[in-house]
Amino acid sequence: MAFVNLSLCLCLSFSLLNIGCQTNPYRQGHQLYKFHCESCHMEDGSGLKRLIPSLEASDMFTSTPDRLICLIRHGRAKNEGTGQQMPPNTLLNEVEIANLVNYMIQLYSSPSDAVTTEDVKTYLSHCVPE
Repeated sequence: MAFVNLSLCLCLSFSLLNIGCQTNPYRQGHQLYKFHCESCHMEDGSGLKRLIPSLEASDMFTSTPDRLICLIRHGRAKNEGTGQQMPPNTLLNEVEIANLVNYMIQLYSSPSDAVTTEDVKTYLSHCVPE
């Protein structure tokens, strides 16, 4: 019985250690990107030449995240540069948008303070769709 308890305790300890040492703190954001963004913006964010903008070169990551949050929620009717539309994503809740934005900021910008759910709610309440 003591051996089983010790084994269980060691197993749990290694599991918790593994969870605590994840290299991607925005795992949900990564999954959301793969599901909602990757088909157009590509896995590496490079986009599709002149049709879909590259996230790597986007100015969305050089200022506050309000424009990015609004763009994710409301999309864009027509990008003047490409003539393409970005569809709105009304299925993501504020937590998911925060995780997605934090994941993208981590990849394409110098990370600053993480975007919180409250930040997302505030930015969405002041959004003006493009």
